[in-house]
Amino acid sequence: MKNRARVETYTFNISPSADKIGGLLKKVLSKIKNKVENRSELEFKLELSFREMMANAIEHGSKLAADNDLDKKLKIKIELKIYSDKMSIQVEDPGPGFNWKGYDFKINQNFEEKGRGLKMINKVADKIEFNQQGNIITVFFNLEN
Repeated sequence: MKNRARVETYTFNISPSADKIGGLLKKVLSKIKNKVENRSELEFKLELSFREMMANAIEHGSKLAADNDLDKKLKIKIELKIYSDKMSIQVEDPGPGFNWKGYDFKINQNFEEKGRGLKMINKVADKIEFNQQGNIITVFFNLEN
């Protein structure tokens, strides 16, 4: 019988409001508190990624969904998974998604006001994935030095 890797999974559902991000970020960071020795770099990367993913979920996904269905009670689903050697955080918004296959993730010298969040996430995360529709983003961070 194979030894299965232990994974801790935490799921959060929040309304699409920017004032919810800080409190939820504290909860997420508290889950890794005793998992990593030198957390400061990981916490920085995780915070930057999380804030950008949530901003995109609120600004793009939730607003587009609300425009199409005003009676819908919108929620953003966040899932944190902690393995022995890595962690992932996934954000799912209720929107229609976007064409991530055609997106340029390279950071250019001219920083525009819009469109730099995914580029920054791609730079600090060890891996980034999207579902086919483009309304779920998952970022991975290695926990081993």
